[in-house]
Amino acid sequence: MAIVGAGVSIGLGGCSAPSHVGEPILLATQGPVAVDVVSFNGDVTVNADPTLRWATIEVRTEAVHGLGRNVEADNSLANIRYSAKIVEGSHGPVLQVRTWTTDQEPWFQRAHVEINLPRVRGLTIRTTNGTIEAVNVGGEIDIECSNGDVRLMTNVRMLRAVTIHNDNGNIDYRVPYGSTAEFTCHSAGGSVDGRIREGRYIVHIGTDHATLVATLNNGTNPVTLMTTGGDIRIAVVEKPTDVGQFIVTP
Repeated sequence: MAIVGAGVSIGLGGCSAPSHVGEPILLATQGPVAVDVVSFNGDVTVNADPTLRWATIEVRTEAVHGLGRNVEADNSLANIRYSAKIVEGSHGPVLQVRTWTTDQEPWFQRAHVEINLPRVRGLTIRTTNGTIEAVNVGGEIDIECSNGDVRLMTNVRMLRAVTIHNDNGNIDYRVPYGSTAEFTCHSAGGSVDGRIREGRYIVHIGTDHATLVATLNNGTNPVTLMTTGGDIRIAVVEKPTDVGQFIVTP
């Protein structure tokens, strides 16, 4: 059964954009689940923590109409909707999260999704105008987004296919020792950099400052990272999640 929420304003303060944090949605999960998020606009955060007992989904709705339109922005939050449910996929349970709006100016609205759950065995995200952060996820990864950075950092060995397409933003791909990959990476307008601290890493013909064609630990699992207007930073390190708010070097 799906749980559906609506964006309701919590009021305005000065010139800040009106926003609302909905009541957290709690869903029971048994074992690892795949996560599938489709959002019309906004950030998406997915964090896997094996100490958790439940999947928790929290959505913060926001309106960014700008100065002089606070009342309209405030009223528009009621047009944002979201849902969360567990469905049966072809390879097991899937946590499915959707956000949408009926507003006539959806480009001024955001639905920021935060998901915390015990284990992730695969991840699919579609969003625009938002950043993505995925922590300690595993399995196949498929991400498409725009106008925000993507940060995937996990202590789980990555052995499956990974595809990240970002339009106007950076990509940080941080994985532990023992991961494998057949890298195909390109940045239009940026650079591709790597810090491989351990493992058999072979760089192939076709690599330059903006393109990487390489193999990690004889991997045959494709890892395709593509972006425009941003940099791609790849790190294979002992502690991939041991970073601060900003990642300056790979």
